[in-house]
Amino acid sequence: MDAAREFVETVEERLAAALCEHRGGVLAEASRALCLTGGGKRIRPRLTFLLGEAAGAARRDLEDVAAAAELIHGASLLHDDVVDGAAVRRRRPTANARWGNAVAVLAGDWLLSTAFALLHAHPRPITTGAIEVVGEMSRAASEELEVRGRLDLPLQAWRSIAEGKTGTLFAWCGRSAAHLAGRDDLVVPFSTFGRRLGVAFQLADDLKDLAGGEGKDRFADLRNRNPSMPILWAAAQSEEARSRMEAAWLKDPPSSEEVEGMGAALLELGAAEANAASLLDEVDAAVVSLSALGNPPWLGEIEELARSFAQGIAREEP
Repeated sequence: MDAAREFVETVEERLAAALCEHRGGVLAEASRALCLTGGGKRIRPRLTFLLGEAAGAARRDLEDVAAAAELIHGASLLHDDVVDGAAVRRRRPTANARWGNAVAVLAGDWLLSTAFALLHAHPRPITTGAIEVVGEMSRAASEELEVRGRLDLPLQAWRSIAEGKTGTLFAWCGRSAAHLAGRDDLVVPFSTFGRRLGVAFQLADDLKDLAGGEGKDRFADLRNRNPSMPILWAAAQSEEARSRMEAAWLKDPPSSEEVEGMGAALLELGAAEANAASLLDEVDAAVVSLSALGNPPWLGEIEELARSFAQGIAREEP
């Protein structure tokens, strides 16, 4: 077993221990159903491990950060599914579909408190950074709601939302790995690398929305009037596609027939291919952000993580 896989398995054990301390009740059941049943890539723990090992951080400390990152991510998924009215995630009913919105929201809150408990003994930049991450994710989620139905959203505004939703947590993993090792010189490059990889992760999520499958509702962004990157790209490429979406989005929500028709039109235009190209560009930019460090022996493994993520995205759950 390679070291990264062993680390991820240890993080899985830490998550199980943290979430099983509160044994009873539907709240704990809903939290564990999302965080402990598999289906995610655990890319945040892998990122934390590789960057932390490269910087020389203690493995136990890295486990705390990686587990906290997964808990924060899990909380955001629980809350997002309530906002979106999602019924399926990772091939299973969402917590809100199974137990209702109140339980899903409270389960997300509990995951956040569990994450902060794991971090309380760590240096202040790590703990305050985690709090700032939650604030930034909340800001981005709110902005995403505000721009629903807008096909004229500037790409910079889309990027700000993507960085807040996903990039900021990846960046925190990178920064924290550097802080734990006492390597101030690595804080900025590791943070930048993580942020770029996080935006690529959001592009991957947008791509999965077009592909659908068992693990995710297909065309959810079209149904929810959410201007994702492929939707904005299609609106810019085709006046016909733009007009069709504008007309359908006057209804909230549009009909299933309209959603399927819009989705088919986006795929015919090449929105999936354009989005995949943007994803690869973002991963390239993440790798370039580490170029100022020269050619340290650990760089190849970190680049491999980023490249394998991009190449395998069509087969994995975001």
